[in-house]
Amino acid sequence: MIKKAGIRAAHGFAYGVLAGQIVMILISLSLEDGKFFQFVPKLRALFNNEIEAVIAQTVLTGIIGTVFAAASLVFEIEKWSILKQCVIHFLITAAFWVPIAYLFWLPQNIQSIIICFAGFLVTYVINWLIQYFISRNDVKKINAKIGFINKQNKHD
Repeated sequence: MIKKAGIRAAHGFAYGVLAGQIVMILISLSLEDGKFFQFVPKLRALFNNEIEAVIAQTVLTGIIGTVFAAASLVFEIEKWSILKQCVIHFLITAAFWVPIAYLFWLPQNIQSIIICFAGFLVTYVINWLIQYFISRNDVKKINAKIGFINKQNKHD
């Protein structure tokens, strides 16, 4: 399990960095000046120069990816209910996402933390619902195949 968590975490770091870069590209595309937006000014203000801010942004997005990937292992604990798995996964990921976003990217006020948490919650629920309906559809297909096989075996 530890090896699996390590591999998943390493992949998660890479996916987190990639996702962070895609977000920065999308933000940059939405700006009118045609410049690449490497980081938010708040993050830049925390460091001595731009390269330190870029490295910090890369590490932070990598950490977020790592946490999401490693936390996905809770869905493999078969003795837990799906509700318990989801709640634990949500709490682990929110415990990293919200403080990182708040401390490094968002204005320091109560409104920002509420919006950040609410946005995370809504995104989490939407993602969960999509995964639920995909899984439900997969189960229906599997059950249909099992029913077909059982029907064939009864006729043999």
